[in-house]
Amino acid sequence: MSLRLAPLPAGRPELLEAIRLPEEQLVFSDPPSVSMAGAPAGRDGHLVWHGELPVGFFAIDRDYPAAHDFAEAGSIGLRMFCVDHRQQGRGIATGICVGLKEYLVTQYPEAEAVYLTVNHRNPGARAVYLKGGFELTGEDYLGGGAGPQHIMRLGLR
Repeated sequence: MSLRLAPLPAGRPELLEAIRLPEEQLVFSDPPSVSMAGAPAGRDGHLVWHGELPVGFFAIDRDYPAAHDFAEAGSIGLRMFCVDHRQQGRGIATGICVGLKEYLVTQYPEAEAVYLTVNHRNPGARAVYLKGGFELTGEDYLGGGAGPQHIMRLGLR
């Protein structure tokens, strides 16, 4: 499957409407259109394309270390990673994660690492991140609204 990662085009928030989550996943993440509607200035949206169809979304938080003391200065944060519910189960999430490091090095050349948190109740997502090269730090983040989360890190240098 050929996937392409690209920044969310300016002035095209309607592209996010194509990416929907099933009800059971809304406990872990808001839909991209909701999340990006109130996003702070330091958050960048990125789409995942399969041909001409947007099939996934993630955001990069350039100010992540300011809000998360476990993230070292010079790092970024991965937020709102999701695949449209009609596309799930096809290996898209794993494909995104496998290509993520190369993409982030190009888009954020100053970043030393990328961090994320994943809910303990979401072992499928944790497994996808591990396949993409993220490592568990051994610490938990307790500030999430849906319970404890694993802290994961991917070195970019």
